[in-house]
Amino acid sequence: MEVLERRLGLKAVIAISISSMLGPGIFVLPGVAVIDAGSGLWLSYLLATICILPAALSKAELATAMPTSGGAYVYIERTFGPLIGTVAGLGLWLSLLFKTSFALIGIGAYLNIFADLPVKEVAMVLLFLIFLLNVNGVGKLSGIIMFIVTVCSVTLSGISFWEILSPEYKITGSPIENGVAGIISSTATIFVAYAGIIKIAAIAEEIKDPNENLPKGMIYSLLMVSALYVLVAFGYLGVYPNLTDQVDLVPIYSMGAITGGVIIGKIIAAIAIFTMASMANAGVLAASRFPFAMSRDLLLPSFLGKLSQKSLTPIASILVSCLIVAGVIYSFDVEKVAKFASVFMIIIFVAANFTVIVLRETRVQWYKPGFKAKFYPTIHIFGIVSGLILLTSISEYFIWAVISITIPGLVIYFFYSNKRVDRKGVVGIRGSRKDLFDKELQLNQNVEFPVAMDSDSRQANVVVSLYGKERSPDTLIELGIAVANHGEVEVVHLTEVPEQTSVHDIDDPALVKSLARRIRAMARKNQVTIYFDPVTSHDILGTIHEISNRLHCTWLVREWGGRSRGTFTQHNQMGWLSEYLDCNLITFRDAGVRYFRKILVYVKSTSVTKLLIKLASQLAQIHDASVTIVSFVGEEADESELSKVSNAISASTKPITIPTSISVVRSSDEIQDVTNLTVEYDMLVFLDEGHSTRWSRFFGGSNDKITSKAACSVVALKEATKKSPH
Repeated sequence: MEVLERRLGLKAVIAISISSMLGPGIFVLPGVAVIDAGSGLWLSYLLATICILPAALSKAELATAMPTSGGAYVYIERTFGPLIGTVAGLGLWLSLLFKTSFALIGIGAYLNIFADLPVKEVAMVLLFLIFLLNVNGVGKLSGIIMFIVTVCSVTLSGISFWEILSPEYKITGSPIENGVAGIISSTATIFVAYAGIIKIAAIAEEIKDPNENLPKGMIYSLLMVSALYVLVAFGYLGVYPNLTDQVDLVPIYSMGAITGGVIIGKIIAAIAIFTMASMANAGVLAASRFPFAMSRDLLLPSFLGKLSQKSLTPIASILVSCLIVAGVIYSFDVEKVAKFASVFMIIIFVAANFTVIVLRETRVQWYKPGFKAKFYPTIHIFGIVSGLILLTSISEYFIWAVISITIPGLVIYFFYSNKRVDRKGVVGIRGSRKDLFDKELQLNQNVEFPVAMDSDSRQANVVVSLYGKERSPDTLIELGIAVANHGEVEVVHLTEVPEQTSVHDIDDPALVKSLARRIRAMARKNQVTIYFDPVTSHDILGTIHEISNRLHCTWLVREWGGRSRGTFTQHNQMGWLSEYLDCNLITFRDAGVRYFRKILVYVKSTSVTKLLIKLASQLAQIHDASVTIVSFVGEEADESELSKVSNAISASTKPITIPTSISVVRSSDEIQDVTNLTVEYDMLVFLDEGHSTRWSRFFGGSNDKITSKAACSVVALKEATKKSPH
């Protein structure tokens, strides 16, 4: 696979990001957005910053977890799969190209201050120069970009302060003189000015120390540019009443000319031209990385993913991007280009916030960002909601923008990409898996631990699944040995990697080798046969399903996922698949107890099963423990009802020879009462009846509440009830 060189430091990251935002968003948009916002122009820029901040934090987190070319496209494709990734990649690509076109056309408006030149022809010449710069490598540009950014920032700040501090400065009208709707519409239009955040994430593969430099560069540049935007908006509002044109396409020239004279205005116009040229260059630089990344993922033709041997840049991708920009320049009105670019940006920013939520809540093993956004999930939900509100204010453009990327995306995917990729994305792997019942999956294994017989022919009574974050894998394996009752045990250590990563490139970590040594010791001590398979897989659910079917196991043992730090939903590593496994499932929560002398069995009057009692009895025999069975009835229950429940439980315990006591208790809050009882016991055993609603699947039901609140270790049994997924 072609790899880009890491050559950009923090200063270059900030320079490229700022230059991506200092363009038509500040030199052209104020004259357009002020029509809707009026005296609230500065407020629109401020609100846009607030709405964009969650996405900036999300992109910083995603980029440090996946520091590769392609930016938001990579995050979305890995999370939602190649179909959504194809559509999103095209949307990101086009949004940056539209903004680049907007910048080149804006240059034409400022050039008309000096001479009557053909705008589109001049834009094409500039586009050709940008193409030449990009094919020679981004490293040669950072010094030039830094100089342009510095000059532009100082000039804009100076002229704005000059205007604000002048005796004649005043703002007529309140910030909401055009109503809240006007502010929201203006904020949505202004969104395109912040596309630089996407651009810098798109070249993450070329940044030195991305865990440090990427989030700092993104956040610093956003705050710096936002402060400048608000300042310039205040300055422009002081001269806006003196203008006669309804739409001012050269607002910064107007501010400079009215405040300091025509010469000052022309100096600012010259700076605007060079700055927007720099931004257009950065736009092509970032946009070309999207088809480059999509080509490497087999979603677009392979020639787009080739690097030049001389400059190490994706020339074909840059060329195609420039050709699209040329087409936009000749085909679209400048205001519509800005509107469409803003719509694309808002959609992608909403998707970035949603992607972080999905990756955190599914707890995929490979998602290990070097930077984590604060105030999760509140700030991400705010980013999603605010983005959707902004889209409603420009709904006409939103509809056409979605159509323009969805139809081509679907055509490309179904006629080209679908034949070359079989990835599902995190959502596909963690979601409904009918494919597991429609065909046999091939298991990707990296086995170094010696086994007693061929893995395809052996059978094991119990499979213990380990995911690398267990509190005590040894205790979980010992539970599996106890449940096996002298039968064979298979311990599977699962390492999950992204679908784009080859499983053969992952070596067994030291933790796995240490675990193998301890398993040998446990096998000798307990005189049982234990097989150990370290498995590297793209699809841990499919792997577990295949293993349980191949070994014809009776039991599958795993640790309870619960609610991890930094998440807000319950986590079930097996998820939907646990309801369709053709074996009994034990979920164990380790509370740190090492000696189990008192076992509490919690049963409902409708869930007294022989298998549950047998499991509790078996565990009691292994640990030489006593068993107490407790059930609850309503507070209004009479003695006859208590006796009926007690007799039903007693009938289920007849084959058991160990000491067992039965208690039926009146209660108005079973969950609270059973968790209170666990203080007196070492282990709680109960029947997991699954989740009855979608809400309980995500946020936990009564079983999850009992498991999380119990003061002792917990064993939850889910009996095999294989259902048809169709």
